[in-house]
Amino acid sequence: MSERQSSGTVLESADEVRQAIQEAQKSPPSVGDSSRESAGASREPTATQAFRPRNRPPMAVLCVRFDEEDEGQEIAVFASPFVIGRVEGNLVIDHDSEISSRHAELIRAFDNGRHFWQLHDLKSTNGTFVRAAVALLKDEQEILLGGRRYRFEIETADEDAVKKNSPATRKVQQAPSRAEQKTLASLVEVGDTGKEKRFSITSPEHWIGRDPRLCSIVLDDVMVSPRHARLYRDKQNRWLLANAKSLNGVWLRINRIDLGNTAQFQLGEQRFSIRVP
Repeated sequence: MSERQSSGTVLESADEVRQAIQEAQKSPPSVGDSSRESAGASREPTATQAFRPRNRPPMAVLCVRFDEEDEGQEIAVFASPFVIGRVEGNLVIDHDSEISSRHAELIRAFDNGRHFWQLHDLKSTNGTFVRAAVALLKDEQEILLGGRRYRFEIETADEDAVKKNSPATRKVQQAPSRAEQKTLASLVEVGDTGKEKRFSITSPEHWIGRDPRLCSIVLDDVMVSPRHARLYRDKQNRWLLANAKSLNGVWLRINRIDLGNTAQFQLGEQRFSIRVP
């Protein structure tokens, strides 16, 4: 007799555990099942909940995503803080020159009786970005669209007043042409060479993408979807950028943010996903 059974105790195999989980995930019997009727059941049985810790704080599962794939290498995150960097940290990615020595950290926080995970930027050179369904844009906010970086700039009232009161402005009494419409904001492409390409925002709503038939702001980037995002100003006079089901998403530069149960973020040119089981 093997040592596994010598004491009368038989260990449950991984296959048996997996089968039990699969059985538990199946739907409970329907109201018309004979098994229920014979048992005299009067209501649907409550589903059994999978085990989860009652006392210890939750772990997180970090996935270092493979390029151009929806999969990657998963890492269990127990430590807090969990530092990601190019030179030092709990996870070192030394082949990406755009990642700082200590770039960002994952923090397990506790507030109002619950644990949750946060992402903090560690004053990195190139920033920490999160993938957003809808992003609130403030002045000088940086975003990633496709494979390029942009800065959102909001025109101020003072700048408008200077333009209106300048001598050149006072001489012109005719209505402005379409090209001379008031600029409400600007989307500025920030290039590696320092050169900037500026897109003027002249109305409260613009579509951004690669197809000029669908968008008023056209980006020449194969990683931008034909209709990538909607830029608009809401009733509270806030500028918002909403992802339009694009392939590569809308990414917002942050200093710190609560991650919830699932999220994606980017450091340098490396993308990550995180989930809290």
